Amino acid sequence: MNRIIDPPSKNECMRLMKKYEMLPNIRAHSIKVYEISVTIANAIIDSGGSIDCQLVTAGALLHDITKTQCIKTHENHAKTGEHLLCSLGYPKTARIVAEHIIPKNNSGTLSPSEIVAYADKRVLHDNVVSLEARFQYLEETYGRHKQAMVYFSKMRQSMDVIEVRIVKATHRSIDDLIPV
Repeated sequence: MNRIIDPPSKNECMRLMKKYEMLPNIRAHSIKVYEISVTIANAIIDSGGSIDCQLVTAGALLHDITKTQCIKTHENHAKTGEHLLCSLGYPKTARIVAEHIIPKNNSGTLSPSEIVAYADKRVLHDNVVSLEARFQYLEETYGRHKQAMVYFSKMRQSMDVIEVRIVKATHRSIDDLIPV
């Protein structure tokens, strides 16, 4: 019997993306989120900090693992992704997927969930954009109701806080770290 290792390897993540029939555009988005996430994680390490790069990698690659099916079912892809990954034996990775929209962190250091959530908000489709551009897109596309706009405002505030924490952890400006 094979022992499941959490987080899964990059190759295993790619296999899961294929197995669960991630649409090509969602796969391209996830790969770009992975690239930004790993850039942030490596900058934290280069600045003397600590972060689990394998967990960041798996969380970034799999953060939208069930989004393809949720386009059809209208379910919450963060919750269905969490459930799927838990059922496969990846609870640590599942937590990142569950928190990739608005992460929860009670510690003083940046978490893999925060890094992946921030990177996700910096990628529109498969292009790196500013937070302002990403949230403008979200508001124009999905902000038809006051409740959605309140949610986006909360999400944006969370990303602004994470951005400040990334700058402090890496000792680099966000524009140097993630050029648009």
